Amino acid sequence: MIRTAKPDDCAQIADIYNTYVLHSTVTFEVKPVTPEEIGKRLEKAHCFLVYEQEGEVLGYAYAAHYHARAAYRYTAEGSIYLRDGAGGRGMGTLLYQALFSAAKALGIREMISVIALPNQRSEALHQKLGYRKVGVMERCGVKFDQIIDTSIWQRSLIEEHG
Repeated sequence: MIRTAKPDDCAQIADIYNTYVLHSTVTFEVKPVTPEEIGKRLEKAHCFLVYEQEGEVLGYAYAAHYHARAAYRYTAEGSIYLRDGAGGRGMGTLLYQALFSAAKALGIREMISVIALPNQRSEALHQKLGYRKVGVMERCGVKFDQIIDTSIWQRSLIEEHG
């Protein structure tokens, strides 16, 4: 079931995210986050959803403020993370589709996603969901002594541009 995240979910969300922090270059954070930090992020996000099954959070997605400047107020940065081993079952697609609906209901018009490269699975998911690759930022990250590029993806939540 997909639902709005609540404070009681923060420990499970931190557990999911910290796997990526400690063992991948998917996120540029290098130190594990606490459930309290996740709680702060939950409060700041436009919307924050979890995929729960039998009381276990298997994944989450959120739309965060893209930039603080007022002209960006209708643009959000979308992120999604699944529990290790939970991929390939369609949860990412369902979470993102629910996120699009929730964000659109809040007046968000454009979604941005930043993908650390290489990450073929994430790029394929974003393309499948209607994102288009709009750029690459080269050598913008360093983690585990690796220099990392990122790709920037954008998806409109409105039918027409304007």
